[in-house]
Amino acid sequence: MKLSPEKIELLAAAIVDELAEVDGVLFQSSDSDLRLAINDIITDELMIEERLDAEIHKMLQAYKYEITMGRLNYDELYRKMRSRLLAERKIIL
Repeated sequence: MKLSPEKIELLAAAIVDELAEVDGVLFQSSDSDLRLAINDIITDELMIEERLDAEIHKMLQAYKYEITMGRLNYDELYRKMRSRLLAERKIIL
C-alpha cells in the first residue's frame, strides 16, 4: 500500500477534524466511528490498485515462456493489460 496504516489514521482524523469545523455539517455518529469508517474507505481505495496489479501479474504467467524467450516484453504487456483493465472496469487511480 502506498500509505502506512499510521498515515491513513492521521489522514482520517484530519478529515474528521476539518469536517467538524465546517458550518452546517452535523455528525450522526461519534468522531471515532467516523475515523474508522474513513480509514476503511481509504484503505479499500488504496487496495484496488494492489489487487489489480496482482491480477495482472497472475494473468501474465500465461505468457511466461514467450517472455523468457524474448518474444514478448513483460513491461509492455503489463502496461497494455493494465490500461485495458482500467478502461474496462472504469477505475480511476
